[in-house]
Amino acid sequence: MTLVCFYGDGIAKPPDGKQDKKVANSIVFNGGYTSQKQKWQGPYHNKQLFSWFIPTTTASSEMEYRKLLRTQRENGVEFIGYYYSSCTANPLKPSGHYAGFPERTLPLTSIKYSSWILKDTNDNFVTWPGDKNRYYLDLGIKEVREAILTRAIGNAMEFGANVLFLDNWNYKYWAPAGQTKERWAEKTLIFLKRARELTSGHNLKLVVNTTSSPHYWPEFAPYLDGISYEMAAHPYRLQNKNSYEQELDTYEKMMQMGKTVFLYTDTLTHKGERWDEDGRKVAATAMLVMPKDNPHWGGIYVSPPRYEVWPVGGWPMWPEQLGKPIGPRKWEANKVSRQFERGTITVTIGENPTFEIIFKY
Repeated sequence: MTLVCFYGDGIAKPPDGKQDKKVANSIVFNGGYTSQKQKWQGPYHNKQLFSWFIPTTTASSEMEYRKLLRTQRENGVEFIGYYYSSCTANPLKPSGHYAGFPERTLPLTSIKYSSWILKDTNDNFVTWPGDKNRYYLDLGIKEVREAILTRAIGNAMEFGANVLFLDNWNYKYWAPAGQTKERWAEKTLIFLKRARELTSGHNLKLVVNTTSSPHYWPEFAPYLDGISYEMAAHPYRLQNKNSYEQELDTYEKMMQMGKTVFLYTDTLTHKGERWDEDGRKVAATAMLVMPKDNPHWGGIYVSPPRYEVWPVGGWPMWPEQLGKPIGPRKWEANKVSRQFERGTITVTIGENPTFEIIFKY
């Protein structure tokens, strides 16, 4: 992986500190960069990545949570997302155990225990991988759908949120034990359509977090205001030009439909493993399709940010540093590039994909 970028003092120096005449207006990093070396001395571009949208999760208490919401609003955050699981139930934790506030999933005390939980082919309850106390609910049951959405929307309204952010929503990519992908997709789509009806009635925007491939997005995007994706710029997809271009093309189509795309940087590859957690490849991907004027809705964003020093920080600073795009991306053999007012981004597809960012001042 190669990152080429301009360093704050205006002098071109590679990581070893020696000047390289070949990169007179840039600095080259080769994967060995750490946050302890060559710290950015200039100002940060954004204190918060999302100056307009925050998907809040949990705090240690109701008082702390409400304070968090108040702080976000005071900082000009226009949209607050209430975060809730779309398909699971959890028991309440015993007294004395840490339990974040507010709830993020339906409590077991509010469900019909034996009939609402999914069962596998051996008639066993289906639980979350690695958590035997977290149960998958059968979204094919109308009562289940109503219970989840009524509670989640009620909570969102109580805290003054204006976006319902549903996690664990999947379509045709994966299914819980005992469910085929096709059958689970049918159930989750019915759930999503009902979620759209209810959120529209309460003037809430609707966003889902999914691992479903962009190939399927056009089938469910009409019911959403935004899609949060955990597998952007996946290393397998970066090995094939057609696969990567399809991903980029889908992002553009979503934005043209007025949807906002949120790309999560902790891209999963295998169970228990993460890839490219600092999100530089994901950020480069977003820049390849970012509209000239990235709007509140119908734009593309990378989240959550990693508040590291430049240049590792990536996305929070790149739009400001690079300026607006000059035209669309262009392919040349296995390389796709896009020019900006003050630089260029190039991604090379193949068995060992790389990307390059050159700032020109």
